[in-house]
Amino acid sequence: MRTFKCFSDKVGFPVYCAGFDHADKVIIGGGGGVEKTGIKNKLELYKVNEKILKSSETLEKDKKILEKLSEIEFEDGNDSPQCITFHSEENIISCGINSSIEKIKTGENQNCRIFSYSDERIELIKTAQTIGANIDEDYYQKATAFSHNGKLLATGGTDSKLTVLKYPSLDVAFPPVNFNKQEIYDIDFNSTGDQIVAASEKILRILSTRNGECIQSIERPTFQKSAQCKFRACRFGKGSSEGYLFTVVNSTSKFRSFIVKWDAKTWNKVLSKAISRKPITAFAVSNDGNLLAFGNSDQSVSICDARTFRIRLTVPHIHELPVTTLGFNTDSTLVISGSADHSVHIMQLPEKFDSGIANKTWLFVIIVALLFAFLYPMYLLGE
Repeated sequence: MRTFKCFSDKVGFPVYCAGFDHADKVIIGGGGGVEKTGIKNKLELYKVNEKILKSSETLEKDKKILEKLSEIEFEDGNDSPQCITFHSEENIISCGINSSIEKIKTGENQNCRIFSYSDERIELIKTAQTIGANIDEDYYQKATAFSHNGKLLATGGTDSKLTVLKYPSLDVAFPPVNFNKQEIYDIDFNSTGDQIVAASEKILRILSTRNGECIQSIERPTFQKSAQCKFRACRFGKGSSEGYLFTVVNSTSKFRSFIVKWDAKTWNKVLSKAISRKPITAFAVSNDGNLLAFGNSDQSVSICDARTFRIRLTVPHIHELPVTTLGFNTDSTLVISGSADHSVHIMQLPEKFDSGIANKTWLFVIIVALLFAFLYPMYLLGE
């Protein structure tokens, strides 16, 4: 039976994006940024060491769960990869990577970059500029997503603009959508590719990918009258959770985080739950739709049930800095997490989750209550 295991690898640079491809190979992106830190900005391709994964023995210090296959380093002055999305069928990824400050000042910023990859090499094959020319050099692409059929590619960033491109031509599918000076935190397509959702701090918009028409706008929910909240992530459900939309909402005043589930037809709120006392910094939905993963600012990673939001597993202090990226593999048995602490973790999820401390606590409460109900009448009779 598959049991829970957690493996750690140091990669030597701050990690800002990572994930599994359709063949369960891993690509990690990050680096030292535009500053002269001596740390290169790069993408690296790895395979998971299945022998170590299946071994019942403790991992030896000289062995790693990830084996590097190929990499690409970027020219000095370019920024580090900030986000990544995988094509569903081809060995193609898209990343948000700013050009050098010198090029940005001239109005040129090829921020949307398309790469092909193999075990031997990672190669830049196309670029597009989705961040406007002659704007603040600090603007960058923060989110990206391929549609499930691979025919559309979306980008969004701190310039408050959502752009949807046709793939592979990279022609604009419809005019970019402005989010009124609010940076875009997250983007996702539904399973059919006819809708896209984008989240900024104050508003969530669901758009038609045919013409960019706004189907629904959802303002950040209020959970308590005095609690200020903001959206952090948005993902359509998959598999068993298809037909729903999941959003992460962080409270800025009460230090609590919520996950909210919406009906993706009526846009009514189906379920909401305070899930953490710390801000959520990364979020992912498993491919089978059964599980949600979220990373917190306290460096922990948790797995919860997508139907009930019940916490099934928490790994505290898995990183030394807040989690920057999370992703499931194709069969939802592995989770990758990354952080600016130069590390990634691969977690193997168990076939069956333990009932957990919460259930044991409730069982104890029930037993105490039953004993009280049984013994208290006897006590009264004794008096």
